[in-house]
Amino acid sequence: MLPDLSLLSDDELSALLSRLESTEDAISRRRRLLHGRIDILRGERTARLRAQVAAGALDMPSPTTLERAIYTGSGDLPEEEGALGAMPDLAEVDDDALRAEIRRLEQEEDDISLNRRVLHGQIDIVRAERARRSRDGGHIGPDDLGPVLGGGR
Repeated sequence: MLPDLSLLSDDELSALLSRLESTEDAISRRRRLLHGRIDILRGERTARLRAQVAAGALDMPSPTTLERAIYTGSGDLPEEEGALGAMPDLAEVDDDALRAEIRRLEQEEDDISLNRRVLHGQIDIVRAERARRSRDGGHIGPDDLGPVLGGGR
C-alpha cells in the first residue's frame, strides 16, 4: 500500500520510487528464472509424452487433469527471493513429480506476476505524482487514478 503521496517531500517521493523500482527489478528477475525453469520442465514432460506415444504406451489422462485455472496462485509472495535451488536430476524424477513441480512453479509465477502488476501500478502512480508536481505543483487525486492506471486520458 502506498503512503499519502501528498505528504511526502520530493526526496521522499524519489526514494519511494527507487524502492518500488528495485523491488520490481528483483521480482522480474525471479519471474524470468521461473519462466526458464518451467520451460525446461515442460520440455522434459513433452519429450516423455512423445516417447510414450512413439512406444504406444501413452495413457490418456482425464481432460480435467489437463485443465489449469487462469490464476492458481495463493496471492502471497514466496518467502524465498534468491535462487530457485538446484534443478532436479530429471532422470530421477517420475512423471507425477515432474508434473507437480511444474504446477508448483506455475503457482509461484502466478503470485509473482500478480505482485508485479501491483508494483507497476504503484510505480505509475508515484511517477504521475512526480510529474504533476513538476508540471503545476499539484498532486494527483482519486479522479486521476483511472487515466494513470489505464494508460490514457
